Amino acid sequence: DPADPDSFSIEGGWFRLPISDRILLRKGNYLVKVEKQGYYDIGQTFVVGDEQSMTVRLRMRKKPGQLQVLTEPLVDALVTIDGALVGKAPYGPIELQPGDHQVEVQSERYLPFEDIIAVAGLDREDILHVQLVPRWADVDVRSEPAGANIYSGDEKVGVTPAVVQLLEGKHDLTVVREGFSAWDGNVIAKPNVALTLPLIRLQPADARLLVKTIPRGANVTVNGRYRGQSPITLSLTPDIDYEIGMSKAGYGVTSRKLRLQSAASESITVDLSARVGTVTITVEPEDATVYVDGRARGTGKTTLRLSSAPHRIEVKRNGFRSWSRTVTPRPGYPQSLTAQLRSMQAIARDAVATTLKTAGGQTLRRVEGGTFSMGASRSEVGRRANEVIRPVTIATPFMISIHEVTNEQFSQFRKNHDSGADVHASLAADDNPVANVSWSDAVQYCNWLSKKEGRSPVYREEFGHWVASYPFADGYRLPTEAEWVWAIRYAERQQALKFSWGAKWSPPKNSGNYAGRTSRELVPSILPSYDDGYASTAPVGTFKANPIGIFDGGGNVAEWVNDWYTVPTPGITTPVVDPTGPQRGTSHVVRGSSWHHAGETELRLSYRDYSAERRADLGFRIARNAD
Repeated sequence: DPADPDSFSIEGGWFRLPISDRILLRKGNYLVKVEKQGYYDIGQTFVVGDEQSMTVRLRMRKKPGQLQVLTEPLVDALVTIDGALVGKAPYGPIELQPGDHQVEVQSERYLPFEDIIAVAGLDREDILHVQLVPRWADVDVRSEPAGANIYSGDEKVGVTPAVVQLLEGKHDLTVVREGFSAWDGNVIAKPNVALTLPLIRLQPADARLLVKTIPRGANVTVNGRYRGQSPITLSLTPDIDYEIGMSKAGYGVTSRKLRLQSAASESITVDLSARVGTVTITVEPEDATVYVDGRARGTGKTTLRLSSAPHRIEVKRNGFRSWSRTVTPRPGYPQSLTAQLRSMQAIARDAVATTLKTAGGQTLRRVEGGTFSMGASRSEVGRRANEVIRPVTIATPFMISIHEVTNEQFSQFRKNHDSGADVHASLAADDNPVANVSWSDAVQYCNWLSKKEGRSPVYREEFGHWVASYPFADGYRLPTEAEWVWAIRYAERQQALKFSWGAKWSPPKNSGNYAGRTSRELVPSILPSYDDGYASTAPVGTFKANPIGIFDGGGNVAEWVNDWYTVPTPGITTPVVDPTGPQRGTSHVVRGSSWHHAGETELRLSYRDYSAERRADLGFRIARNAD
């Protein structure tokens, strides 16, 4: 599915005879390969046995599609897809999985756009043209005489005659011209609906008032309506009571009541008293410089008395990203700010994506390098002789799956795999980790996934056995033992965890999938005081992740790693860089405990096991070098 592939081939055996829409094959193992434009290639194995007839069903998965979002008109607009902000329009193309996606476009002066867009996928590119609808109304304002200033609230928006744009909602409109009484009115603006106001006839006013303030630039109102900033000459109608208000950020608010006679010309000067507050800025690093409104005011921890107006506080140091905040001091209420600057080096490291998805559905987590010790102290309870302490350095960042590979994910590679349903039904559940796989099964899955993404396979078949090629290619692989320890036992920190839940025995409630009371019918020994509710494996991610978000490092299934098994040489003091283990061996290293384990030895994160065979409690997770 679909039924008309671009190419179809079967590999294996030596006899193939097409008969109508079927193929006659001898008993044996075969590999069918199918390719079609717009779909991921399929390579699936199947076995022909003694059956008279069989049908192999292949369902091809559509490749993602590309979506580009364009707006008309071309304005600053934010694009959100499926609830996640992705960027500014024009945006894209962005890769999206086939299916319906919610697209939202928002711009400050336009009505929000929202729609469900069907993405066909199949490697096609779609363009979404978004026609934005204005949130404003065009309002035609004319006055007699012309040349009057138009204010919406305290903002000057034009001079009559003019068509002004007012955002949807109610607006207090004022029309003012010197020598005339101001006109005050209200306008209700509806989105994209033009409005023409009746002609405004301004009445002469022969009384004048000059308003001055200390400091200058205070907002001046007349009976609560904004008229401008001081100094300003107001034209007033005589013999009417007025309240003149004056205010400025950081200073007091005051008003004067007055009435002017006909032909009067008067002035008032008001001293606005400053209001100050205390602000203390604590900085890190301690030699960073504190700036207020662009002027340096101190180094390190700084305490300032500032007017109660908004101030821009900045903290700067070479090699660090600057910190800034806008603060309004409050008289009588001291404020404290803490500025922790981040180095440009740390910011550059964080800019690298920490997680991504694979074509097989796994989430990978990026892990940076570090130097640490593998093994355990001889005094540690439960330690085995193969847990030799040796120093290691991971120099190459790598990606590791946060979950163990599930049955459903593995079935894309090997459809009829059985993780042990005859042992316990849950072992075969889709969301539970795949088990009963050999090391060769695991690395063949890695190669299959590498090919799906166009990456170079890491493993090759050599004389009937699968081996790794060094140095590692860019494809998927099993984590090395050192990578497993750094990501799961250390979680990129300097202090190793003893158990996945902490330092003390025994496991607390819901700390992992181990052999508890529910498992008593399947395992030789149990933790009598522990019960996780699962007889065998649990769905991946059921229990708490480690500090960097990796699940099931202890419990569920034990895990194959890349290395051949050996007992390390004691006494090494120089860190080995990016170790991959010995070049040859008879068994591979197994790390981590499983649902089958109940002992303190096995549940420690330093526990090392090895195997050459499949087990019903043994699976794997994937890794690769970071791009």
